[in-house]
Order: sequence, then structure tokens, then C-alpha cells
Amino acid sequence: MNPFSSFLSLLLPLLVALFLLILLLEQIWYLRRKRNVPGPNILFPFLGNVIPLITNPTKFWQLQAQLSASVGFSVNYVAGCFIVFIRNTELSHLIFANVKPDAFLLVGHPYGKKFFGQHNMVYMFGQDHKNLRRHIASNFTPKALSTYAQLQQLIILKHFKSWERLWSTVSPAEPIPLRLLVRDMNLQTSRTVFLGKYLSSEARERFRVDYDLFNAGLMKLPFDLPGFAFRKAKLGAARILKTLTHCAAESKKRMLQGEDPSCLIDFWMQEMVRVTAESKTPPPHSTDEEIGSYLFDFLFAAQDASTSSLLWVVTLLDSHPDVLRKVREEVSRIWSPESDALMTAEQLREMKYTQAVALEVVRYRPPATLVPHIAVEDFPLTEWYTIPKGSIVFPSVYESSFQGFREADSFEPERFSEERQEDVIFKRNYLAFGAGPHQCVGQRYALNHLVLFIAMFVTLLDFKRHRTDGCDEIIYTPTISPKDGCMVFLSRRCPRFPNFTLN
Repeated sequence: MNPFSSFLSLLLPLLVALFLLILLLEQIWYLRRKRNVPGPNILFPFLGNVIPLITNPTKFWQLQAQLSASVGFSVNYVAGCFIVFIRNTELSHLIFANVKPDAFLLVGHPYGKKFFGQHNMVYMFGQDHKNLRRHIASNFTPKALSTYAQLQQLIILKHFKSWERLWSTVSPAEPIPLRLLVRDMNLQTSRTVFLGKYLSSEARERFRVDYDLFNAGLMKLPFDLPGFAFRKAKLGAARILKTLTHCAAESKKRMLQGEDPSCLIDFWMQEMVRVTAESKTPPPHSTDEEIGSYLFDFLFAAQDASTSSLLWVVTLLDSHPDVLRKVREEVSRIWSPESDALMTAEQLREMKYTQAVALEVVRYRPPATLVPHIAVEDFPLTEWYTIPKGSIVFPSVYESSFQGFREADSFEPERFSEERQEDVIFKRNYLAFGAGPHQCVGQRYALNHLVLFIAMFVTLLDFKRHRTDGCDEIIYTPTISPKDGCMVFLSRRCPRFPNFTLN
């Protein structure tokens, strides 16, 4: 035997022993954190349960919910990360209320900083965060929302026309999948409402491609290597951020010249210019790059969440014809497409039942079912369990939506009527827009978008779902959507589409 072979024969048992020791220490590390909380007792080495999470996230989170039924939360281990799943609503509120340097960091996504950059609202604490939200409030005044509503209706109508043309080019017996169509509509809506005319046609197309790459990488394994979806998503996000930074700079120039705002970034920069003029110094966190990062946060929140909700609107209205009939009756009393007039803010406020439908869609199928946080320090969750530092904590918005409400498993818009007022009585369980200091600042905009889509969709189009076994089951994309991509048959319902023009 040569010396090298002799050396290997001596080294191999040591390597095997070291490997087994590492596996044992990993198991001990996990079990010490798990204690007697419901969760798996044996780990797959190194990876934990990351493969089930990636391949079937719906089943993974359903299992976590089942495990947490007894004590309100459960634990697991995913690719080196100890995770805590929160089912109990009051425990979720405890997490949401403690986003601060010595408790929890809201991350939005387990690898959020790699995607969104360092200058993002979700990573801000305390007074800085409060000040920024106060300045952002100018983006969602009644005047601003009315401006956005006009843009939203123009884009929705444009896409409805293209959907009808698409369906007319295929066999009437063939349904079309709405998921990607709705997603493209929402991306154009977000770009137009947020950025207005600051994007050239070439930049819009590049933006769309980069956002597709970004979205695809959100649900992939975090391999930051050339050719992998995660790396492509990261690079796409960096290019999007650069574009948003440029848009912020261009808007700031226009608002300095005293021009009227025509999109969200204009309303924001108008407020920025006013504050700067009064105090003789720009407010904190107002560089173009920082504004670009915050815009990315808005874009991400608006894009995929709205896509999810609009798909569930179509699915739930199709399966509840009585609700569809009531919506159509209400809208027809208030707005007619033959008028060629855009719906006004006053008309939207009159659509009480349609608003109730929008609220119930978001409750019944909250788009962002989980809101990841990282434990910055050990945190006492209950009298008997402390969340270990470094854990990723997932308050389940979805599980809270089915707690407290009367007959919570039923789709009932009437629960939000003035008579039942379940939105008031069970307010703490309605967590679709979050809670605490990081509650969604754009929720009024999101609900307006939902109401506008519902009113126009049921009035301008006839639709029927193509129903197959399991078509309405939940899948993660990364927000939740119907399993079949929402396959529908479409046709025009009105004699002609309206002819909208901006006021």
C-alpha cells in the first residue's frame, strides 16, 4: 500500500465520524429550539424540509397549520433556518406589534435584502419609519386616489378589449387562462399609476422582462450562481431598482418646476419639494436611490397581491351567481358604460355591496398568506416558550381570516354590511393588510383597484369558469391563486365598450 492510500485509510474514518458528529449536533441544535412545540422530530440532514416547501408549498403550510392547532403555533427547519409558524391571531398581533431593533425585523421574503436592497421600508424602525410613512401619506389622499382611479380604468378597459380579441381568435370551446393576463394588466397598472410617463416604451418592455425574472426567482432555491433563477431574479431586481431611481429623479425635476402631479411618484415628490422648501433641507431618506427602493416595495406589494385577488374575484363570482347578480344590479344603478364616462370617486363610494365583495375576497383568500419576520433577539412568545434569536417567524394572515368571523368558511359579502359589521366586530382577525407599524399604507388604493375591476368586469364581460377537478385549489405563485390559472370563457356583455378619455 502506498503512503497516500495509507493516509486515506486513516483519514476516512475520521471524516465519517466528523460528518456523523455534525449531523448529531444539527439534530440537537434543532431539538433544543423546538422543545415541546409541535413540529417534526427528525430532520433531513442540512436541507430540513426545504424540498417539500419548494415542491408543494400549499401542502407544507397546511401541515404547519394542522400541527399548530393545539397551541397556536408550530415549528420546522428549512435549509439551516429554524422557523416558527403562528396560527393564533393574538400571537400574530404580538409579532406585528414588535417590529423593532430588539424584537423582530419584517423581511417580506426570507431573502428580501438580496432582492430589494438595503434601503427598503420593511427594514425601517421607529421614528424614521413613522416619518417616512407620514410623507408617503400624500400619495393616498382623495385627490391622488381619484387621479389613480382614472388611470386604472383606462388600463383595465384596454386589457379587457385585448382579452376579448384573444378569446375570439381561439375556438369558442377553448377557455383562456387569466393568471398571466391579469398579471400583465396589473404590472402595466402599477407602472402607469406609480411612474406615469417617466418610462419610455423600451424601458417598459425591459421592466416587464426584469419583473418576470424577479418573480420567477422568488420561489426558487437561493443558489446565487450564474444560470440559476435566483441569480437572474437578483440581477433583474437590481436593474428595476436602477430604473425606479431614474424615475424618482425625473419626477423631482418636474415638481420643482411647479407642474401638476399626474402619478404617484409626482404626488410624493411634490410633498418632498414642499417639505424641503419649508425646512431648507431635504427630509431624511429622500435620495433618489432610497425613493427608488421604496417604490420597489410598493410595486411588489401592489403587483402580485392584486393579481391574486383579481383571480379569486373571477373564481368566487362564478361559483356564487347570487353574489354576481347583486353586484351587476348595484353597478348598473350607478354607472353605465354607454355614458363613456369614467367612474368617479363618489360613484365608487356608492357601491356598498361591491365594496363588501372586495373586502370578503381579501378575507376569504388573503393574497399574502404569510408575513415573514426574523427574530433579532430571543423573544418570549408565551409564558412557556421563547422564540430563539435568528428564527424566521411566519404569522399566518390566512389562518386568522378564518377565526372569529361567523361561518368563516363561507363566502359571504354580507358580513361587511352595515347590519352585520363583522369588519368592526372581528377587526383583529382581518389581517390581510397587516397590523402594527408596518400595516399596508396603500390598502385604500388596493381596494379601489379591486372595486373598479369588479364593477367593470361584471358589466363589460360575460364569463364562465372552465371547471375541472381541483381547479380552485390554492397554489403559491408566490401569492396564492387558483390551481388552474383561472381558466375562463369570455365574451363581451355590453353592446360596445365605453370610450374613455381622461378628465
